[in-house]
Amino acid sequence: MGLAANLRIVAVLLCFATAAPKRLKTFTGKYGPFNATYYTIFEVESPATISNEALQVTPDTAQREFDLKNQSGRVFLNQRFKLWEGSIHSSDEIASFNSSFLINVYRIGNNTPGEGLAFVVAPDLNLPPKSYGQYLGLTNSTTDGNATNRLVAVEFDTFKEDFDPDANHVGLNINSVRSKNTTSLTPLGIEIAPAGQARFYNVWVQYDGADKFIAVYIAEQAEKEGDTPPRPVTPVLKEGLDLRGVVEQYSYFGFSASTGDAEQLNCVLRWNLTVEYYPEEKRPWAKILLGAGVPTLTAVMAAAAAAGYYIRKKRMERCNTDILGALRSLPGTPREFEFKELKKATNNFDEKNKLGEGGFGVVYRGHFQKENLEVAVKWFSRENIKGQDDFLAELTIINRLRHRHLVRLLVLQRDGLFSPLHS
Repeated sequence: MGLAANLRIVAVLLCFATAAPKRLKTFTGKYGPFNATYYTIFEVESPATISNEALQVTPDTAQREFDLKNQSGRVFLNQRFKLWEGSIHSSDEIASFNSSFLINVYRIGNNTPGEGLAFVVAPDLNLPPKSYGQYLGLTNSTTDGNATNRLVAVEFDTFKEDFDPDANHVGLNINSVRSKNTTSLTPLGIEIAPAGQARFYNVWVQYDGADKFIAVYIAEQAEKEGDTPPRPVTPVLKEGLDLRGVVEQYSYFGFSASTGDAEQLNCVLRWNLTVEYYPEEKRPWAKILLGAGVPTLTAVMAAAAAAGYYIRKKRMERCNTDILGALRSLPGTPREFEFKELKKATNNFDEKNKLGEGGFGVVYRGHFQKENLEVAVKWFSRENIKGQDDFLAELTIINRLRHRHLVRLLVLQRDGLFSPLHS
C-alpha cells in the first residue's frame, strides 16, 4: 500500500475521532498553604496578593502601601474550562464542578466589617475598575446587572446594603451584586466575621450539570490547621441554575472580594477544585486531510511546524508575563531598569566587577552615577532558571528581609526576562 493511501486512512480515522461524541474529562486541583510559587498558577489582580500562607484577596495588614479601605481584588486559577457543548439552546448535559475552600474573613478590632468575599465563575481574569464597596470585585456602578457580565458568584456578605437582608448572609449572584437568592446565616449559628476573634469556615460550592442546580454548604473548622469537618447534609443555599447561556462556554474559577468605608481581611487558606469539563477541540484541521495526497500533507505539516513555533514563542512570553506579574505583586518594588542602564552601570558586565556566582546566575558590582547608587546585579537566563517556582520563592524571601547588612531588592527587565537587582 502506498504512502498516500496510508495517509488517507489516517486522515479518515482522525475525522471519525473528531466526529465522535466527546466524554467529559476531570480536572482536580488541590492548593495551599499558599506561597510565592502560586503566582505561576494563579492570576493575582492587585491589590490582591499571596502572603502569610493565604490568598489575600484584598490587602492584608502587612502591606502598608495599600489603604485597607475601598479596595477590590481577584485571584483566579489561570486555566479556563469548557463547560458545555453545542449552542446555548441545547439541552445536553453541562459540566459539573465541586469547589471546597477554607476562609478566614477577619474583622479588624471591633470595627464594623465590610464588604464581602465571593467564589466566582467568570469569562475572564480581569478585575473591573471601581469594583470596591458593595460590588465585591464582581461589577461596578456601570456594569452591574448587565447580562454581558456572564458571571455567577456565591457571596459571603458582611455589610448590609439597602438590597441585602442583613450583614451576615450568603447569596447567589448572577451578573449582579443584587442576589437572586440569599440565606441569613445568623439563625444557623454562623457569623462570617465575628468581633474579637478569627473564625475559620469550610465552604463547599457544588454544581450539578445534569440536574442543573447549585448548592452551598458551610461548616466551622475549630483551628486553622485542624481537621476538615465533614460536609453538612443540608445546604445553607440551594438554587436551580442552568449555566448554559448565563456564563461563557469557556470560563474561569476563582475568588473576588472588596472593602468599603468598612474594612476586613478576606483570606482564602486552602482550595480544592474538581471540574468535569469538555475537552477543547485540538485538531479542527484534521478533516482537511480526508482524501489528501502528499502535497497537501506537506503543506499541512509546514503550517503545523510554523504554528508550533508560534505557540512555543507565546508560551515563553506567557511564562515571562507570569514572572512579571509575580514580581510586580511583591511589596515595595519601586522601579524597573533598562538593560542598557545596567550594562553601563557594570561596565558591560566586566569580569573585574564580578562579585561571585550563586543560584540562577552571576552577581556583578554596579554603579549608577546619576543616582550615586551602588548595586549588586544578578544576571540570569532561561538556562539558569530550572524552575520558576524556586526563582520566585528566592525573590519573595529576599524582598521581605529587612536588615542593615542586607541589600534591598529592586527589579529590572532585560530582553523580556527579569533580573533581580539589589541596592
